Amino acid sequence: YISTGKATNVLIVCAEMLSKLVDWKDRSTCVLFGDGAAACMITKGTALQYLKLTATGNTQALYLPFGNGNNPFKPKKETGYINMQGQEVFKFAVSMIENQTDLALQTLHMIPDDIDYYVLHQANKRIIESARNRLNQPEEKFPVNIERYGNISSVSIPILLDEMMENGRIQKGTKLLLSAFGAGFTTGTCVMIWE
Repeated sequence: YISTGKATNVLIVCAEMLSKLVDWKDRSTCVLFGDGAAACMITKGTALQYLKLTATGNTQALYLPFGNGNNPFKPKKETGYINMQGQEVFKFAVSMIENQTDLALQTLHMIPDDIDYYVLHQANKRIIESARNRLNQPEEKFPVNIERYGNISSVSIPILLDEMMENGRIQKGTKLLLSAFGAGFTTGTCVMIWE
């Protein structure tokens, strides 16, 4: 909306209540997710340098069968719990972060060292560590808060950015690469300069 001129300010609100979408008897998924909410104001400016969104259509590795709402076509005995094949998600996420980061940096004629912080979706600490190793960057450039909140889906990056602002890690001019992935294997990566 901002780039088309339809708006100069946009409020983005993310809220997740994943505790309602997990099967508490399935210890392979229920312990991974958390609940949270965040909001941010996006304003017309020059902060956004690069943005790419993708979708693969791979619905088998991570999905929510039939959703969890009032779907009249939902079979009564089918659950609406998160279904995840952890190894497939891990492999996809690590390669996606590396590939999307390479593409973003090549497009902007940058190298990995040019980025001050890689702010990644907080799905799994091993995913973040593997991506960091592949990019050959120091640990301090990859902030992590998953140990406090779990995987809070769309809320993980906004909360991490807020924490980074609160502790003074983000200043005007800080170069950030944000990268996330989600169910059905959707991805989003952007490079921005903090204003």
